[in-house]
Formats: sequence, structure tokens, C-alpha cells
Amino acid sequence: MKILHATDLHYNKSWFKFIKNLESNFDIVCITGDFIDAFDQTGIAPQIAYVSEWLASFNKPVFVCSGNHDVGLAYEQEWLNDIPNIYADNAVKEINGVKFGCAPYLKPDYAKFAQCDVLLSHVPPAYTKASVGYSGDDYGSEKLYNAIGKQVITPKILLCGHIHNPKKYM
Repeated sequence: MKILHATDLHYNKSWFKFIKNLESNFDIVCITGDFIDAFDQTGIAPQIAYVSEWLASFNKPVFVCSGNHDVGLAYEQEWLNDIPNIYADNAVKEINGVKFGCAPYLKPDYAKFAQCDVLLSHVPPAYTKASVGYSGDDYGSEKLYNAIGKQVITPKILLCGHIHNPKKYM
């Protein structure tokens, strides 16, 4: 199974087109949040409309989770779950014997994903190479770190993003 993973697209339309053009080379598409650019002058509603149409256009299974730019007081926080034909926040789906789970950015209940082989999470676990930014600050999730450490979840693959310039890549 070939998985295309992308993250932190921040309404960069050229990146959306690039990913769509790669679709035929992969079996599954996974995107770990931050579709929206909260600071873009376009505004949130047009961005949500564009991203929703783009995600609905895929012909392969698509798994997504929300990122910090995708949730906010100014717009509906559940918009990803309204898009047809994709698996979004809190979804768990098995494809060809591999169970995927999509952890939401806000208030994830990791116990829901206990049996998942592949877990999507916008934020990486704290105290890892992937969670430390170039500044040296750790932007990871302690809750996710603890869920893994206490074996609440035991994914074989953890797909995440959020850290645009990690100090080290894993």
C-alpha cells in the first residue's frame, strides 16, 4: 500500500494542485491538517469552499485531520466532517487490512484509536525530534506522547505535521 502524506498546506493552491497530480501514484492520501491559512486575505469561507471541493475531487480514499488553522471561533469547526467521500476527524476506517484513524486537533480522545495501525495527528508527540522547532522549543503534544507511552495507542505509523521547520527530521 502506497500512502501519500502531506501537511500544513496553508491554502497554497500550487501545493493542492501538486498533490492532486500525484494522486494516481498512490493508493491512499493522508493530510494532517492546516489546510487553511488563518492570515490569508482571501478570508476563511472561500478557503473552506475551495479546500472542500478539492478534497471531494479525489478518486482514492482520503484521510484528514484538522490542524490549528482549521478550527476557530470565526467558522464552523466541523467543516472537514461535512465533506463527502473523505474520512475526517474522529474517523476510523480499515482498508485492505490496515486500520486508519484521524485524531482531531481539539480534544482528541486517543482511546478511540487504540486499534489503529496508522494514526493521523496534526501535532506530533512532545519530546521527539519531530516536535522541536528550529528555535529549540518543543511544540508537541504531551497528551499524545503519554497516550503512546502508556500504550493507549500503538500505531505502526504516526503521520503528523505542525512543525514547519523541525530541528531534525525523523
